[in-house]
Amino acid sequence: MTLVGMVLIGAYRSIDSFLFESPKFLLRQISYETDGTLPKDKIMKYSGVEVGANILRIDLKDVRQLILDQLPQVEDVKIVRDLPGDLSITITERVPVAWLNGIDDIGAEKKNVGGVLLDASGHAFLCDDSSSKYDSLPVIFSEESLHIEAGQRIHALTVLRGLHLAVDFSAAFKSSSIRLSSLRSETDYSLIGYLNNSAEIIFGLDEIDRQIGDLKLLFNEARRRGKVLVAANVMVKKNTPVQFADSARSNVSIPRALPVTSRSVPRALPFKNTSERTKISVNSSKLILKALPVSSGAKNP
Repeated sequence: MTLVGMVLIGAYRSIDSFLFESPKFLLRQISYETDGTLPKDKIMKYSGVEVGANILRIDLKDVRQLILDQLPQVEDVKIVRDLPGDLSITITERVPVAWLNGIDDIGAEKKNVGGVLLDASGHAFLCDDSSSKYDSLPVIFSEESLHIEAGQRIHALTVLRGLHLAVDFSAAFKSSSIRLSSLRSETDYSLIGYLNNSAEIIFGLDEIDRQIGDLKLLFNEARRRGKVLVAANVMVKKNTPVQFADSARSNVSIPRALPVTSRSVPRALPFKNTSERTKISVNSSKLILKALPVSSGAKNP
């Protein structure tokens, strides 16, 4: 038995030496692929993998987790060992759909670098470059920005529905020049959206597809009348409050994607009485929504 044991130990050591000490299994090449813009050297910095290491001693699960933990903009990592000495790393990056800013940031001048981006699922990650490709993304203004850190997933319903709204709005108006510039929480059940044409739109948190569809109909109606849509409350299913005008409002500053320089934040106010419907003008300092159909400065047709 002693002899058999010694033979087995010797065989084990020989195999161990062959696999883990042989230069045949040294890591010689790392192939890299990403669907985004993350450079290879940044991934390698956080992976802990070095060329020249024994490829069999590399724990692929640990490497994957290191990358995910330290680079929140990475959604998934696939690592394949190709013996004797090649390794391939494939990265799937998160696609940002909106910026996240605090309510107090409305009007504060900021830079894109270091700003918080959100993907469609609500995962937060920092913008580490000043690429202009993110300039057109809408900003969601929310107090939740005070509680979120890069790598975390936001759970606030208003922000998650805002992300849903941003994605669906972009798809619905893809062939149009109309863009969603920003969203801010008005109540626990609504969001106010500001468009790039200075229109102010109130959205509810439910039936987002229906609300965007109604908004498209209102834009079509505005074109039919030769007017401009300046405000609407598409949260309302019937008799949608809406305001048309002869031209877009130029005296309203819209909370926009960074940087922001103005502290003027327009608000939508409910009617106090029915007589106000014929008294309010488009250039009023406070916006009052009128019931559909209404033309600026005119009585209901």
